[in-house]
Amino acid sequence: MKKFLATILGFMAILTLVACGGNTVDDSTSEKYISKAEEVVSLLNELNYKEVHEMFNEQMKTELPEEQMEELTPIIEKSGDFEKIDKSSVEEKDGYYIVVLVAKYSDENRVFTISFDNKDEVAGLFIK
Repeated sequence: MKKFLATILGFMAILTLVACGGNTVDDSTSEKYISKAEEVVSLLNELNYKEVHEMFNEQMKTELPEEQMEELTPIIEKSGDFEKIDKSSVEEKDGYYIVVLVAKYSDENRVFTISFDNKDEVAGLFIK
């Protein structure tokens, strides 16, 4: 569990650096990446880690094996029933599109930060 959390925190640090000073994107690009990120959140809510893992780029597949993703289950279950996405934003930085989604659940809210590379593969995933 500690290794998993360290990996997630490492990705968080990378995403924080990437997210700083990002450029805003046009509406159609924003809609595209928000839709992709919402799909990731939906699959995570269904505990469908296999399909999420298939969306990862090679580095993410190596750094976060599918088996380790199961450690997200208690975090997702603790949140309660998914209700809706309250807020969303997209920025572009260094060739990555960083999507931040605020998800409302029955018990707790979660912030998902999902980065996509130039092949539209998930290059970063952070859940707070």
